[in-house]
Amino acid sequence: MDGAFIILCLGVGIGCAFASGSIAGKKGYSSTLFGVLGFCFGIIVLIVAAVLPDKNVEAASKNASAAEALAGYKRLLDDGVITQEEFDRKKSELLG
Repeated sequence: MDGAFIILCLGVGIGCAFASGSIAGKKGYSSTLFGVLGFCFGIIVLIVAAVLPDKNVEAASKNASAAEALAGYKRLLDDGVITQEEFDRKKSELLG
């Protein structure tokens, strides 16, 4: 009975390690760290990994907002509202 219980615990630990590491990795976090934590702390780390915000979405939205702002400044440049120097300054701020 004791051997079966140990095998069951190891199976659950490995399952939690794999699942939490996989979820965290897809969200832009360290899959190794969450895998080790998932093995040690089980379902708790699996829940934490599931509710973490996705870093990949945050980075994509920042890039999209910078591109939208740059397009707005380009329209202002084309309309003659701002100078080329002002556009270049804003472009370097947004991209750099």
